[in-house]
Amino acid sequence: MNIKYILSIQGKILIIIALFMVTIFPWIVHFKEYQLLIPVMVSVLVPMLTGFVLILATRKSGKEFYLRETYLLVSLAWITMGIFGAMPYYLSGSIQSPVDSLFESISGFTTTGSSILTDVEALPRSILYWRSLTHWMGGMGIIVLAIAVLPNLNIAGYRLFSAEVSGGDPEKIKPRAKEIADRLWIIYFTLTAVLVVLLMIAGLDFFDSLCHSFATVATGGFSTKNASIGEFPAMVHYIIMLFMLLSGINFTLHYFALRGRFERISRDSELKAYLMIAFVAGIFVTLVLFLGNYSGLEGSIRDAFFQVISILTATGFSTADYLKWDTIAWFVILLLMLVGASVGSTGGGIKVIRHVVLFKMIRRSFLQIMHPQMVRKIRVNSGTVDENHAEMIVMFILCYLLIVVISTFFMLAGGLNVQTSLGSVLATIGGIGPGIGDLGPAGNYSQIPDAGKIYLSFIMILGRLEIFTLLVLFTPAFWRR
Repeated sequence: MNIKYILSIQGKILIIIALFMVTIFPWIVHFKEYQLLIPVMVSVLVPMLTGFVLILATRKSGKEFYLRETYLLVSLAWITMGIFGAMPYYLSGSIQSPVDSLFESISGFTTTGSSILTDVEALPRSILYWRSLTHWMGGMGIIVLAIAVLPNLNIAGYRLFSAEVSGGDPEKIKPRAKEIADRLWIIYFTLTAVLVVLLMIAGLDFFDSLCHSFATVATGGFSTKNASIGEFPAMVHYIIMLFMLLSGINFTLHYFALRGRFERISRDSELKAYLMIAFVAGIFVTLVLFLGNYSGLEGSIRDAFFQVISILTATGFSTADYLKWDTIAWFVILLLMLVGASVGSTGGGIKVIRHVVLFKMIRRSFLQIMHPQMVRKIRVNSGTVDENHAEMIVMFILCYLLIVVISTFFMLAGGLNVQTSLGSVLATIGGIGPGIGDLGPAGNYSQIPDAGKIYLSFIMILGRLEIFTLLVLFTPAFWRR
């Protein structure tokens, strides 16, 4: 294994993280939070110097890069990012516990949005900016960012890209990983910039517009307000609802839209299923709320669709506490936690396309029971799904559900009740943020023991890397020569 080259790229990633941290300083000056100057300066210097040391120490490393190096580097990058990203929280005293700081950092970078903070507005605004920025950095992926700005990754870039970004669509934007990364980041940046402008037109100041745009386009969910999006007027709810929906779509389709290839978009099976799930669930929850005299028709529509889209895309913003709704309404929300957004989006979860393929496999099995001699291929987007790929999708879903079950037992052993245990696992592995039980939109993760927070931090990275990339490191075969 080429450890030196792994450390070399790791060093470059640390420098990228440090450069993003530098953007905290203008906010420190703007808000006159000068007590943060030294803590943030140390937070910048440590990853910066560590990165330079790693690069200098490995400057004579070879460029051989194979599958094992790919999995190890991607996993280490996310762990390291979480550790160094926790420094501004802890050194500034904004979060007193190192475990809590780590949890908040990993939750930010993985765009989970789960928080241990009981009073978000008590934090310095410069730290709230960093908290939102971690979403934006992690939304598209730190490896994708590294590929975009580091031209010397070459062949390793595509392997890294595939290990970090969920795929499933054989049609690529461009054959080179760097070109894919460049275009993804351009689309990502454009969506963010447009949302900032729209939120400012809707009445938010630049700071809140920027922070909430970071969290929306990255489908993260960290807000600068204790009441989340419920703090803002209805127009803001509708704008953020639209951009959550857009961010949950495969970014390849955004690229095709810009190129005018609407025929490619119109035949996308996952997009159709994704929009149908959002529409049907939104209508159902609207009817439950309206018939239950929750509020008027407009309020029921807005809160229902906002929460449905927020959970489906794994954003985790809230305008209402869905646990106060009728049981059938919040049970729909619970089911949506197991669906997820589209592949190639910033959203989390199992992903819609996997459910589409699974449904088609089940349907084919029933048809083959009635017609044993029938040979039927699974078709998605006018193409066929390879049988090995289909089996991998089934295995992924089974592994995902098995991890949910095992992790729920682990959290139960930590003293949490059943709903809270299940909610904490579904919310973290799916990158959702709020869960059920004591961890709904009105709750937080501060009550969970430190061991549980560390385990959930691992689960967040596991879910962000689509399980296999990280789990393979724990197999003996991975470390054999």
